[in-house]
Amino acid sequence: PETIRLMISMFDKDGNGTINFNEFGSLWKYINDWQNTFRYYDRDNSGSIDQNELQTAISSFGFNLSPKFYRLVARKFDRDGTKRMTFDDFYSVCCDYPDVVGGVPT
Repeated sequence: PETIRLMISMFDKDGNGTINFNEFGSLWKYINDWQNTFRYYDRDNSGSIDQNELQTAISSFGFNLSPKFYRLVARKFDRDGTKRMTFDDFYSVCCDYPDVVGGVPT
C-alpha cells in the first residue's frame, strides 16, 4: 500500500490525490521501465534478485558502494529468509535510497 501511495503521489500532477488517464499512462510506463530493469538484472530468471544481482544493478547505475551497504540492504529487504528480494522490494530499495538510483531507469 505505501508503494502504491508513493507512486500515485509521484504522478498526481494536479495534487488532487488521484490520477487521471494521462497520469495513469505515465505511471504505467514508469512501472514497466522498473520491471524491465528488474528482469534484466534477475540473471537467473528466478523472479527475485539476490545480493550479487542487486550489486550489479546499482553498480551499473554508476555507484560504487561498499559490500556492507549491500549486506544491510539485503538484510532489511529479505522478507522470507531466502536472501533474495522481489520486484516490490527492489523498487522499495530504489525509493528508500533515491540518491543511489537517481530516478527512472533508462
